[in-house]
Amino acid sequence: MNILGLGDVTHDPSVCLMKDENITAAIELERLTRIKHNFSRNPQFYNIEEEGQHFAKLLSERTKIFREKQLLQGVEYCLQVENISFDDLDTIVCSTLFSDPVFTERASFIEHHLAHSASAFYPSPFKESAILAIDGYGYVRDDNSSVSAEFSQGENNKINVLKSLDGNHNLTKKEKSLGYKNTNIVFSNSLGVFYQNISVLLEMNYNGEGKTMGLASYGRKNKTLEPLREFINLIPNGTLEINNRECFLYVSKLLNKARQTLEGAKLFQFKADLAYIHQCLLEEMVLHLCQHAYYLTKSKNLCLAGGVALNSVINSKIIAKTPFENIFIQPAASDAGISLGCAFYGAHYLNNIPRASLKMNAVFSPFLGKNYKKTAAINKSSGKIDVYKCKVEPHNLNRKVAALLNEGKIVAWFKGGSEIGPRALGGRSLLADPRNRTIRGFLNEKVKFREWFRPFAPAILEENMSEYFNESVASPYMLFVSSATEKACEDIPAVVHVDNTSRLQTVSKTLTPKFHDLIKSFFDITGIPVLLNTSLNRSSEPIVETPEDVIEFFLATPVDVLVLEDELFIKP
Repeated sequence: MNILGLGDVTHDPSVCLMKDENITAAIELERLTRIKHNFSRNPQFYNIEEEGQHFAKLLSERTKIFREKQLLQGVEYCLQVENISFDDLDTIVCSTLFSDPVFTERASFIEHHLAHSASAFYPSPFKESAILAIDGYGYVRDDNSSVSAEFSQGENNKINVLKSLDGNHNLTKKEKSLGYKNTNIVFSNSLGVFYQNISVLLEMNYNGEGKTMGLASYGRKNKTLEPLREFINLIPNGTLEINNRECFLYVSKLLNKARQTLEGAKLFQFKADLAYIHQCLLEEMVLHLCQHAYYLTKSKNLCLAGGVALNSVINSKIIAKTPFENIFIQPAASDAGISLGCAFYGAHYLNNIPRASLKMNAVFSPFLGKNYKKTAAINKSSGKIDVYKCKVEPHNLNRKVAALLNEGKIVAWFKGGSEIGPRALGGRSLLADPRNRTIRGFLNEKVKFREWFRPFAPAILEENMSEYFNESVASPYMLFVSSATEKACEDIPAVVHVDNTSRLQTVSKTLTPKFHDLIKSFFDITGIPVLLNTSLNRSSEPIVETPEDVIEFFLATPVDVLVLEDELFIKP
């Protein structure tokens, strides 16, 4: 049985193909269009004069149809993997009301947060679990109601929705008089929007929440920012209310004043303090919802989804501060995983296919992109890449690359299918020696072209994790933060953040055998079972998808080494 899952077209669209119980292909559209998040937000979106404008109005019907046509690129990509046609599809599931009859005539529809929940529960190892989906904004129903978080419970092949957090905000008299509806996303009752707003106000741009999380570690308690707490009301019934309108306006005024009166290090510290208190408040709200999820289900297992689930700092505190003992988050927890949820729902709920995740030793693999032939890409480079080619036997490749890393070389690592989700996990990775204290600055400034304060992740052999990090939660998808031991601070300073934590990736033989072998080779040479691992892209660009993409990246940056499948290229 062939099942197609279609993601939303607003931002981070993706497509997923399942054959019976297994995913055979999944792709985020940004990897094909080369447009980050495949979305360009209207610059007037955060203009206060436009505050009554509904999010959906930003997408004209013409734009929506264009994006649906783009989605067909992802459909074709997935169909090619299985060498099937559109007519060979048995089930199509989506969470967007499409205009194109290609989709509308055949697709089953599920709501946005249910798709999130399905993407989290069905690939999890749990037979039963509490499920919590938290993001910015979901589907707006005909009665103008909406959802910004949803509580569910999963059991075997079924997901039962228990409760939703209303995403609407209360209209002002001015908005009512102008005929506005109560679904303005900038001021909605949403945890995701709360964090998104501060990210935009701090000039991190749309979908810059990861930057804000990194900046928050430089922040500290600031008494002048304590009034921000007044905009949040944690309700004993497990829900909450966020006055995002007043919070947004208040922070805007604070920042405008700070920019006029502060500069340099003092202005940076004020921005870091703002990021810090928003991170703390978001943490309090998420933990409040998690406590209620446990109250509703009494389960020891939690599946988490939605863009907020990418906040690895909070994820680590859920285990420490709630009754949940086990937590599962799939790597594309944001809207990029909606297509996964749709496909899983089509397989396990609509067609009652048994869950592969419940088989012994099953593990969800994020490497869902297709495999490419490298020869055509190398030829297409007009010989520019050939001058760097180094002959090495495949069985010696990892040891050679490990030796180059030990010499201080930066390595672009391209292996197999691409990962789905925002984290590079060993398919499209940029690697370096974590012992080098100066490498972080070089990578940020000269290679990635991103903010100096942003940290890099350690990819560590799973079996050596306890030597370097205090927490023992496995983190195969780079979605948890652990405090670094004294040994880590001394041995691998390039991957320890300013607050002595790391967003680590635990690397196992089961999930990533080739990447594990590379790190093991580095360990054999250096005694360090860790590599610095970051995504293979530059700022504002998607992660590379094709051999052509990575060759262009290699030739345009000061990266020293390219591993393209079993080929090795070294710059002098």
